[in-house]
Amino acid sequence: MESVLSGAEPEMLTYAAALLVSELVANAILHGRAPVEVCVTVDVSRARVEVHDGSPRLPVRRNYSSMSGTGRGLVLLARMASRWGADPTPTGKVVWFELDTATSPTMDLLDVDALQSARAVGK
Repeated sequence: MESVLSGAEPEMLTYAAALLVSELVANAILHGRAPVEVCVTVDVSRARVEVHDGSPRLPVRRNYSSMSGTGRGLVLLARMASRWGADPTPTGKVVWFELDTATSPTMDLLDVDALQSARAVGK
């Protein structure tokens, strides 16, 4: 991920993309099925990352305790990505996110309003 986006501006784009793709790949391994494939496309206005896996089950946001060791991946996506989603494919599903290259991703991950909004979407 970092080598693909190494020239991207702003610099935080690379960090955000690496963090989010690691979350999606971990989810695909834990909750999906092989094969897992990552596709990255970058153009002048955005970076798009897709994580494909063999499971047809789309991700569902659940309410975990703040002390839980799991359940933060979709919150991170909702907070940091410009756009994200999940779509069925003929061989399983794809979970994707986009980062606008013209703006810095949000790194204030403790924004309570945003976290509550992300939880409300998953209900």
